[in-house]
Amino acid sequence: MKNYALHIPEGVKDYIGEEAALKELIQNKVKKVFRTNSYNLVETPSFEYLDVFALGEESYQQPSLYHLVSRQGELMALKSDMTRSIARLIGTQKNEVSNPQRFGYLANSFRYPERYQGKLHEFTQAGIELIGNTSMASDAEVIKIAVKCLQEVGLTEFNVHIGSSQFLEYILEDFGIDKDKQEEVFKAIDAKDAVKVKDVLKATQMEKDTLELLLELIQCSGQIEVLRSVKAKMPSKRSKNALEEMERLYEMLENYGMNEYIIFDFSLMSYGKYYTGMMFQIFTLGVGSALVEGGRYDKLLCKFGKDLPAVGFGMNINFVMQRLLKQKDLNKRQSKRTLAVSTVVTRKVAEEVCDSLRANQTIIENSLVDDIDEALSYAEKAGLSYVMHFKHGDKIDFYDVELGTIEEKSINEL
Repeated sequence: MKNYALHIPEGVKDYIGEEAALKELIQNKVKKVFRTNSYNLVETPSFEYLDVFALGEESYQQPSLYHLVSRQGELMALKSDMTRSIARLIGTQKNEVSNPQRFGYLANSFRYPERYQGKLHEFTQAGIELIGNTSMASDAEVIKIAVKCLQEVGLTEFNVHIGSSQFLEYILEDFGIDKDKQEEVFKAIDAKDAVKVKDVLKATQMEKDTLELLLELIQCSGQIEVLRSVKAKMPSKRSKNALEEMERLYEMLENYGMNEYIIFDFSLMSYGKYYTGMMFQIFTLGVGSALVEGGRYDKLLCKFGKDLPAVGFGMNINFVMQRLLKQKDLNKRQSKRTLAVSTVVTRKVAEEVCDSLRANQTIIENSLVDDIDEALSYAEKAGLSYVMHFKHGDKIDFYDVELGTIEEKSINEL
């Protein structure tokens, strides 16, 4: 019989030691980027009424919600998405507020993934929402901040995949695909199912040359040259206009020095019709899912009583950790720990020295034993890097546990 007191549910995990320290480090750096770019931090409840996450035609997350029933019989859900919580918050504003409004957040979210995906049901999400502005400058700002966050936490290799929900909709309409078939295509693209995309389009009885061109356009990706090549093949002005907007967005990001990260991805389709314009996802090596997902969603806030445009992104902190733990320079970034060994005679001066070092972010653990041999044995087993032995007077033996060396230092030298 399973002892539930010694287990945790599927889809959650514990964080201890260096992993917990890394998570805190990432979160602090990301929040600093938000604050220095004038995004006000916001915190919303861990659970809200079910309607917040299931309102309107964009209720794509409903099957993945953690449902609750209150003692009063009200339907609740654990927070699955901060964007909707912030939309609800905006909807409750009674006074006129000057736009644009900028919000940043760091929160745990809860979703049921499809079975056997191996994804966490509880994950930490950071992100921003820029409310009340339709300009391309706001689109570029959001992408820039997402990239800046990844750079700040030490991620070295990633790509920003940019797509357009308008382009996908326009091109399918231009080729005579009705709304029902469009929905099937969107779902197949979202599932990265190229075979399904082809089957759905074949069922429309379109000409072979048209089918091949459409499949090529939907599935291609690449840098700015690919975008310009696709634009030359567009059958209508509005499809060209959608791509010209993407081209102007690229030029703005190029001015930010971020063009090296950009890939245009015409197979990008996230959450069906949740987004109404620019969409982007950020991927890195060794992580199967997007680290960041975002885009423009100008219709969502109407469902909450405010007709305001918006753009934002959500970053999965757990995926970022997964990548950083694989980077070769992780040990260089993580702080090493030192064990301080003292006696009754040297304890006072040891504490003064250690507290001074701690004030400069040095990690020092007090030894609970006086015997240096016992302390060294513990340090080696526990993975500490150094040992400071306060012997007498101002003399300290400084042990490098990893190298197996010892050096006498004075307090002043230390």
